[in-house]
Amino acid sequence: MDFPPKVVASVTSKNDAKEAVALGADVVEVRVDLVGDNGVSLVEGIYYDIGCPIIVTIRPKFEGGEFDGTDAERVQLFKKLTPYADFADFELRAQNLDELLTTITGTDAVPIVSYHDFDRTPSNEEMLSIINRSVEKGAIGKLAVTPKDMTDVLRLLEVTLKSKRPVCTISMGSLGQHSRLVAPVYGSLLTYGYVRRPVAPGQIRVDRLLEGLRILGLR
Repeated sequence: MDFPPKVVASVTSKNDAKEAVALGADVVEVRVDLVGDNGVSLVEGIYYDIGCPIIVTIRPKFEGGEFDGTDAERVQLFKKLTPYADFADFELRAQNLDELLTTITGTDAVPIVSYHDFDRTPSNEEMLSIINRSVEKGAIGKLAVTPKDMTDVLRLLEVTLKSKRPVCTISMGSLGQHSRLVAPVYGSLLTYGYVRRPVAPGQIRVDRLLEGLRILGLR
C-alpha cells in the first residue's frame, strides 16, 4: 500500500464529526442524503470549523441511500459541495456518472466510484470487473457486498489482494464485520466506522477500528 489504511467515520452532524476526530478518525464521510436540507451548511461547517478531510456522499435510494431527488438536483448539490471535499463518492451504476464526475472539475476532490450489493457477493470475476470499471472512472474503487457465508468473505479478500488496484472493499453485515479490520491487510485503502450509531450494516466504532488496525500493525 502507498499509505496506511485510512479510518473513515460516517457522520450526519457537526458534533459527530468533532467526536470522530477526537476518536482518531482520519476522514469524515458526510452522508448528505441522511441530513435533509442541511447538507450544504453541514459540509461547510465541518470544513471551516473542524478542518478535517471530508468525503461527500449523496447516496441515492437505488444504492441503499435516502436521496430521492432527480439526477439534475444531485448534480447541482455536488457542485455546491465538492469545493469543500477531499473526496466525492459517486456510484458506478449511476446513469449520469460521467456528468457527476464533472462536478469535481476545478476542485481538489478525489473521486471514489462505489458499488454496493445488498443481496449477495458476486463471483470473483464479477467483483474484479466491478473494481476495474470503478477505477477506470475514478481514483479509488469502492466495493461493498453481502456475504451468505464465510466463504464469501474469503473470496472478497482474495479479490482485494488480486486486484492490485486502489480499492476499498467491505463485506457487509455481522457475518462480514471482521472484513472492516482485515481487508486493509489485503490492500483496502479505506475502512468505514461509526461514531454514535452505524449508518451501514456491520460498521465498527472508529476507536475500535483504530485499535484493531494497531494490533494488526497497520497503524
